[in-house]
Amino acid sequence: MGTGRDNDGWGLGCLLRDLGTWPTQVEGANVGIMSNSTYGQLWLESRMILQDLLLQELPAHPAKPERNRAVFGHMVATRFLCYMQVARRVEACYDQMVQPQKRLVLRRLLDAVLGRILELKQELVELDLSEYHYMDHALQELKLTPADMEVPIPKYFLSEYPRMFQERREALSRILGRMSVGKTATVSRIVMPREEAVRLIQMAERMRQGRLRARFMWEIRRDEERERRVREGGLIEPNRDLAATCIQRIWKGCLQRRTTKMVRQMEMTFIGMALEPQLMGATPARIRAQLVEEFRRMRQADYEAEYREALDYVHDMLHEVEAPSMREALKEQVRQWFIECRELTGRFPDYPEEEIGGCSMLFAHKAPEEVKHELDLVSETRVDPKKDKAKKEKEKEKKKEKAKEKEPGKKKKEKKVEDEGLTLSPSKFLTTINQNYTQYTSLWNDQDEIVNFDQRHETEIIKAEKRKEVAMEVRMQVDEMMREELKNLRLAVDMEETRPPKPQKPKSAKKKDKKKGKKEKDLTPERSIESLYEELVIQGILRKPQRVQLAEYSGDYCYLGTMMRQQEIEPSPSMLDVRQNVALYAVLRLGSQTVHELAPLVKSVLLAGPKGTGKRMLVNAVCTETGANLFDLSPDNLVGKYPGKSGLQMLIHMVLKVARILQPSVIWVGNAEKTFYKKVPKEEKERDPRRLKRDLPKALNLLKAEDRVLLMGTSDKPYLADIKGFCKTYERILMVPRPDYASRYVTWQRLIQKHGGVVTSSLDVSALAKVSEGYSQGNMAHAVQAVLTERRLLQLPKKPLVANELLQMLARSDPIYPEEEMMLKGHSCCTATPSLLQLSTLQTALWSRWENLVREGLGCDGLGSGLPGGTGQDWYTKTPLGKKRMKAEEERRKAAEAKGKDKKNKNKNKKK
Repeated sequence: MGTGRDNDGWGLGCLLRDLGTWPTQVEGANVGIMSNSTYGQLWLESRMILQDLLLQELPAHPAKPERNRAVFGHMVATRFLCYMQVARRVEACYDQMVQPQKRLVLRRLLDAVLGRILELKQELVELDLSEYHYMDHALQELKLTPADMEVPIPKYFLSEYPRMFQERREALSRILGRMSVGKTATVSRIVMPREEAVRLIQMAERMRQGRLRARFMWEIRRDEERERRVREGGLIEPNRDLAATCIQRIWKGCLQRRTTKMVRQMEMTFIGMALEPQLMGATPARIRAQLVEEFRRMRQADYEAEYREALDYVHDMLHEVEAPSMREALKEQVRQWFIECRELTGRFPDYPEEEIGGCSMLFAHKAPEEVKHELDLVSETRVDPKKDKAKKEKEKEKKKEKAKEKEPGKKKKEKKVEDEGLTLSPSKFLTTINQNYTQYTSLWNDQDEIVNFDQRHETEIIKAEKRKEVAMEVRMQVDEMMREELKNLRLAVDMEETRPPKPQKPKSAKKKDKKKGKKEKDLTPERSIESLYEELVIQGILRKPQRVQLAEYSGDYCYLGTMMRQQEIEPSPSMLDVRQNVALYAVLRLGSQTVHELAPLVKSVLLAGPKGTGKRMLVNAVCTETGANLFDLSPDNLVGKYPGKSGLQMLIHMVLKVARILQPSVIWVGNAEKTFYKKVPKEEKERDPRRLKRDLPKALNLLKAEDRVLLMGTSDKPYLADIKGFCKTYERILMVPRPDYASRYVTWQRLIQKHGGVVTSSLDVSALAKVSEGYSQGNMAHAVQAVLTERRLLQLPKKPLVANELLQMLARSDPIYPEEEMMLKGHSCCTATPSLLQLSTLQTALWSRWENLVREGLGCDGLGSGLPGGTGQDWYTKTPLGKKRMKAEEERRKAAEAKGKDKKNKNKNKKK
């Protein structure tokens, strides 16, 4: 971890540069049928990167701490990106390899790599004091693009338990169907009076007659106009030359426009700005590749079933064939040990108990004297537990005395440790990565795959694994038999009678329980999970999430992030950054049990941003990617449900019980600031939005590492909440800003194509993205949905879509004003208004309306004073991460001032 390039991932950069950008090769149109050797080659490439990473992460000698903060940050960012590439490749191998034993090793390796990525993410947050990171230098060094920063979401999150998720969806839809039938049955049919029906029919008939009369009068006026022109000018004889010239002009113009369009398309295709027409849409090669992938997944299921059957068969076969000989050989060895100990010590030894390992510890290359000595030590520790306690108490007292003597020198030592440098915290996943990496390479590195062309399970590997299990079972049987034989020998030869050991008193368990505190009471012990599930669905607490993929939250990378941070300006995060953090904090942890238990624990996440920026869409995307249940505990949804303190406790208990058993689960709290209002507005006092203020943090404390339950809150006015309770409940706060130009460009294209439209040359998406600055994704989606109706979609072949149509609809919605965005960012509101040249013509009227509100005292300051709890300025600086950042900025400022004073003093001394 020095200052050289070797420690900063220079070797990894060369590797990735030589291997090339794999995702573009796999995801292209010319993928074709990828054979087993292709995925074997893909594993070899990721193995080379892993080997270099393990050499850096697990060196022979401990690495020296890094004093340069920038070099340390570059090293962490490089490893983060390299692990991301390894995870993407290993996930592809695990998804398509069909050999079941290889897939088991790759699965453990994939979980460990994902966990290491989350650990490095935690290091980056502590280093940058921000949830968003910009790694332009590392990307450039590794020859990667911003698209390579995309977090890979394994497909096995949903494909591992498809039957369970399908049953949940069917049960939920069944309950919702019964509810909808009941609602339609209870609703009384409204009977329209006869007079009202006659009036509506008459009105519709008069309108129809009016339209026909207007059409008839228009035709009469047209005929009269033609007759008037004939009377005034007379009949014009047809001129064949003029007619031919007119037809030629129109036809040649049409041909020229067609050829110009073709030439432009060819030019754009040649320079790489557009795809060839035959490659647009689903090509035969892509369809064939998708079919092959599905076929390989079907083979995976068949081979997995064969592998499970082979495990049982091999175990039974070894138990019948090899277990008897193993049992007799082990008995002879134990009897020989009895005789040797009798000859050396004059008495038969004590048989080792099962807790120590039984007779397995006798054959660990030890002499009988050593085994006798170890057994005596074990028996002494069990006979005299009081002496051990006294010794421990004396040792503690000595340590306390030494600590008191060293207290004055503590501060100096702490300062020295801080000055030593920066190091990575110990990892829980590196040993797992190393073990599975070595296991895979040792088993299949030098193996010829032609021998096992069908990639079925290998029986020899199963025998090696099951032989250990059979040996363990045989050892336990031999232990029981030889204990009885030893008892008979002592009674017959030495006339000794063995007494059974006294059972230990369970004092330690009680003390542990007292330390942990009271156990959680089950308020519904007699009710089944199905009944609780149905009740929560009927009450509207458990909802059906909207099926949205995380990739649909489209956006682009913030290309000026690194430059702005160098100038000490915090950039606004892009939609790609938000999507990456949601995948890291929510999707990966909820999808894998191993990752959730060992990775840094995150129980809650808050998404804060203006209205319409896709916060609820991200919550639905998390549920879709992981198959999680969605519990809605929003203040507006709890009005009139489970009243009173006991009702609220019952609600929290039911939600946590169902969420734990049917994990993964997401508990969503919309308008999260209402739960922590400083002062409840008068119009909301009847709803009691602060019902969960005390119980929600307590419920989070009950969640453990093995519970895949995540609390997700969304808020568009976080500055209205009590920040102390807010931050105590939500561990991670992610800002979701309005989209920038690049994100708007991508979003417009995706929305138009999603609703059936076609992006043609007549639609200037670049100008549309520029003019729509200040509007959210929700505003853009409503505009596209309003324009692309069924009738407009039928007109698209003859009348292509134009930007003006979308802008007219977009202008009807309110944009995100700068003052609102500043309050959300946590900075003080600016009083200067942007120039009208920076706004589009459609935004000018809206901005003038906002200026009028400001003049009347209802603008930024007026809104802040009228809201509960005063102004929302600098709310983010009161969060834990904001406090750390402010402290770091103060330290930098003080260091800069100290340097300036030193320079001034030096200059004064020189002058003197």
